Amino acid sequence: MTTTEQDLGKLYKENLSFWEQAWQRVSKPHKELPKLPYIHELTRKLKKYQVKKVLDLGCGSGWLSIFMSKYHFDVTGIDTAKPAVELGKTWAKEDNVNVNLLVSDLLNLPFEEKSFDAVVCNSVLEHFRFDQAKTIIDKVHKILSDKGFFFGCFDAVGTGKGEYFELNDGTHVYTDQMRKGMMLRNYTDQELKDLLSNFDILSFDKNNYGSRLVWARKK
Repeated sequence: MTTTEQDLGKLYKENLSFWEQAWQRVSKPHKELPKLPYIHELTRKLKKYQVKKVLDLGCGSGWLSIFMSKYHFDVTGIDTAKPAVELGKTWAKEDNVNVNLLVSDLLNLPFEEKSFDAVVCNSVLEHFRFDQAKTIIDKVHKILSDKGFFFGCFDAVGTGKGEYFELNDGTHVYTDQMRKGMMLRNYTDQELKDLLSNFDILSFDKNNYGSRLVWARKK
């Protein structure tokens, strides 16, 4: 599908609107952590690398931010959807967890250079076009400290039910009622390596669900 910059801007706004509306339907925090074995490996490695300040990029309702905070990391979570962030704040207050949760467009991260020792990005960039993901990763590179770390989980997506059209870069834009406006793309291994061209890739693994788990270090 051939699209203009104006078209792409409109589609991105519809994507953001989808997430805003989806989270508005959630009335209270869901405090049961997902059964993801790698989140325990995540905190272990962050400790090993002597990380202190962590950014949870695309934090949603904050479950990973809160989980990491309980391991005594200084965590900031950021997401585009205000209702999701408000759920996270409620959860943190109820559980007396010290975590900083913010609302912002991920394409315009409001942080100074070298603000964080590590950035974690759990199943988030799948909802951006490739060029947008590249913009985000370039900003991540700037806000990481020297030799700072990046962890990303990239899911195998785009094969389920639903009606959508496809952009030039392979991103799916859904049109069915349940997911209208949502953008979804499945990155190839090479695309992920291209995204992280300014990083040294420390590990690149696939779990039992087909997700790629990537650890990288800022060059």
